[in-house]
Amino acid sequence: MRGAVLKLFLPSLQLPLCLPHQLLAMEKITPFDIPLLNNEICQYLSREDLARCVLVSKVWSAWFFPALWRDLDCRNKKPDTLILTRQRGHIRGVRNISMECARVIREQLGTLDLRRLEFKKYFRGLGVHRAEIRVLPVLERITTLQHLQVSLSLDRDNIYQQWIRTLEALPHLESLCLTCVRFVEGKAIQGILTSCCRFVRLSLEFSDEDDGVQEEDEQEYRGTKAVIEQIPEMRLRELAFLSGINLVEENILQPLLERCPRMEKLDLGWIRHDSTLRHLSKTLKENKLPKLRHLTMGGLYDSHFQAAFAEMLPHVEFGMQSLVFHNSPTEALTQSLILNNSSSLTNLDFDYPDISLGTVSKLMAGLPNLQSFNSTIQAYYYTSEAVPVDRHWECVNLKNLRLRLRGYSSSAIGGSRWIGSRQKIYLDYVFSEVAKLACLQELIIGCDLKNMYLKKHGYLARLADLKQLKVFDLANTSHKTFGKQEALWMIKNWPKLLQVYEPGAPEIFRETLLAKRPLVEIITRRHY
Repeated sequence: MRGAVLKLFLPSLQLPLCLPHQLLAMEKITPFDIPLLNNEICQYLSREDLARCVLVSKVWSAWFFPALWRDLDCRNKKPDTLILTRQRGHIRGVRNISMECARVIREQLGTLDLRRLEFKKYFRGLGVHRAEIRVLPVLERITTLQHLQVSLSLDRDNIYQQWIRTLEALPHLESLCLTCVRFVEGKAIQGILTSCCRFVRLSLEFSDEDDGVQEEDEQEYRGTKAVIEQIPEMRLRELAFLSGINLVEENILQPLLERCPRMEKLDLGWIRHDSTLRHLSKTLKENKLPKLRHLTMGGLYDSHFQAAFAEMLPHVEFGMQSLVFHNSPTEALTQSLILNNSSSLTNLDFDYPDISLGTVSKLMAGLPNLQSFNSTIQAYYYTSEAVPVDRHWECVNLKNLRLRLRGYSSSAIGGSRWIGSRQKIYLDYVFSEVAKLACLQELIIGCDLKNMYLKKHGYLARLADLKQLKVFDLANTSHKTFGKQEALWMIKNWPKLLQVYEPGAPEIFRETLLAKRPLVEIITRRHY
């Protein structure tokens, strides 16, 4: 196992040209004895892998034991005080801890050398009110914190004042993910932003319950907007601003965008106010966001708003590098992406909606530098658009591909109507283009096709040239029939395979594959 770990991870490490004289003089030096290299290797190993490494020998245990306890996940369980006591020298991060564990937090976390602390997310104040006033003073003592995720009801003045004191007491904090579980006054948000000017990453999520916004609230928010327009420029490189209230979006987000000249990554979630898009476009045109490269947004149902978004793209100074879009792109947006971002766009993710195969083919042909693509393709009967099956995908360096073929079923497969059918023509086209992506490392295909396998007219055999493939996932299909033949084929044709998602495979598939590829992980459950 030691040789396998080294073989997998050492080629990616950039070793110094010459080691210090002391290291050269040491006998039997290994990469794991060098902390920097040890950390580099361990970051690629799952908790299960680290646990296996610890059990190999005493030497391996000394190498990997600190990394095993570096990040403690408290999901679905209370933190074990015994573990916290015994492993306090190794623990640097705690995730998914409940605020209701106030006693454990008070007695244990305050004495740990923590860098990351993530509380469970709460909404509408459930499980928060009684605990937060006891937890916040503890956070003040964890002065080593660099990242914090927390949910708070900042409509209560005593909680808000304690929260501001907490922020001021954490000198190394540079990343914050804050969920406000109640409607928050504008002056409270203003105080938070002022306290976060030094942060590099900031995520603000506001409850979509406005509890009946009054006229005085609107006036107060307009006053807050004027103050935010005058706050010092922030150091933020990443901002996520998720709000379901027009009042917050218009008076907080819009002026905030102009105070973040270093911002590279922006997540707007589902925007609610049409003026937000216009303001973002104006901010880009005025070159107030010169470093913006990564954008996530949705809510643009109206083609008019998408046209405005398409007109905004040319003003991204060096082109968009990553775009996550929660709507089906219109023709105008598709053409704008190709025209203005063909040399810069490497990641394109249509996270939620279905888009036509014709649109997918245009994007894959017009964006040659894509390295990651995610989309759901509509079945042919959802659209009258003809797909030019002679249009070749130009993104030859694509490494990650996730396609869900919605509506492409196996109902007609095997019948006389299947051969020459429009459905078969389009599926042949998709798989013939996927087969040419020689750099592909991760392939997730979601469809209900029993002829995906090594049978007559099967599609798996067409992917034999994907020699760099590491992850293969045939998602969302009821025909999970991988067997010995498929396992032998994968062994022969995919030499770098590390992970297969196949929950319904018979034991013969697992045995055959692992006999020749013991490092391959067969996943039976995956969360997308």
